Order: sequence, then C-alpha cells, then structure tokens
Amino acid sequence: MKLDLSNKNILITGAATGMGRASAIETAKHGANVAIVDINSEGLDEVSKELTKLNANYKTYLIDVTSIDETEKKIGEIEKWFDGGINCLVHFAGALEGSVVDIDELSPETWHRIININLNGTYNVTRSVAKFMKKRKSGVILLTSSGAGVLGPGSSAPYSSSKGGTHGLTLHLQEYLSENGVRIHDILPGSIKSPLKEGQLSEALKNTGDVKVFDKNTKELGDPDGVAKIVAFIVSDNADYLRGSIVTR
Repeated sequence: MKLDLSNKNILITGAATGMGRASAIETAKHGANVAIVDINSEGLDEVSKELTKLNANYKTYLIDVTSIDETEKKIGEIEKWFDGGINCLVHFAGALEGSVVDIDELSPETWHRIININLNGTYNVTRSVAKFMKKRKSGVILLTSSGAGVLGPGSSAPYSSSKGGTHGLTLHLQEYLSENGVRIHDILPGSIKSPLKEGQLSEALKNTGDVKVFDKNTKELGDPDGVAKIVAFIVSDNADYLRGSIVTR
C-alpha cells in the first residue's frame, strides 16, 4: 500500500530517539511535514541530519513536556509554522525508571518524576493540540500506552501506572473528541529497542543480577522501524476507519 502523507502536518514528541525518531523519518519518507520535539538537543540534531537527507520539510523544537506553560507556548509556535496547522499528533515522549523495585522501596521522587513526564506530559501536550483540532473539526492523535499497565503488569510501578492512565485518557478522548472530527488512538508497543527500554533492562539487571534474563530480553528487542511503519499508516487517510488501541510486538 502506497502512503501519501503530503497533506499531513505531524507533531512528533520524543523524536530524538527510538520510536519517535523512527516515526519522524518514516513519515517524512512519505511526504509528511514534521515538527520534531524532544528535550534531547543532540538527538534532535542527529534526526535533523537524516531528515535533511530526505529533503523533508521539518523543524525542531526543544520542549519540556512537564511544563504546561512551555508546552502551550511552543505548540502554539508549531501550529503557526505549519501551513494549515497541526493535523496529527504522535506523542512518544516518556521515561521509565523503578524497574524491579518493590513499592515499599520505590522513592517518592522516582514515582512523581515518571508520573509527571509520562502522564502529566501527555495531558499537557494533548491539551495544547486538541484545541486547534477541535476548531478545525479534524485531526489524528496517537498517544503511547504500553502492555505494561494495560494488558498486564510491568516491571516498574510508576511506568505501568502512567501508561494505564494514558490508556484511560485515550478512552476518554475517544468519547470526547470524536464528535469534533478527531480520531484518537493509543499504541501499545512491546519490547522495542530504544534508550528507554535499554535503560530499563540495565536497571533490572542491576537490581536482580539476573544476567540470563537480561541477555534474553536484550536479544528479543524489536526494531523501532517496524513500529514507525505502523505509525505512518495510523496517521494516514487510509486509516480513517481504524478505531481503538493498536498493539505491536
């Protein structure tokens, strides 16, 4: 199936690494205009080099999604930069800590940091984008949940809780925004190679000392390019009839 994303103005958060990076490159290959967002300036520079090779229409933005003021301000700038405004949001920005740490040993600082980035950050970004899509009565929003916290338990209490919360927010938005012509999904990736996932495996190894499990899980990590191909389809007009959550390997 040939995808034409030339009419898509896509805001991608978490675009410096992993699935966000791969999605920026993949959607640009199909002609999308992309605003790549992250707090990692070096990573954004690397993605920019790849997008430049593709002659893509793109712009980079440093945004701390935990700050509602900064998020609203910068997304307002992105809305103006795009010809026609933002019509797709792909939100990958997130963090994972506290792997294989019992709840009574989990620090409040770790709990609040992960909830703030993953859940509050999702609220901040979605809130800032939704008002523009509502006015135009069109758009696609793709949030990132996880099998951890939705389909079953995960290794990190704050991460699983934040992703379960994101899934709940998605269900709410499907009811609330669909009447405004906005299509809402969440994607539930499996174990995909990224700094986030590799960090989680390393933390689990440190806390358990189980080298065999670490080696097995590392070997089984999936390719973010595979997820990016799914993302490109989800935001395309070919996916107009798609509804609900999407689970990947």
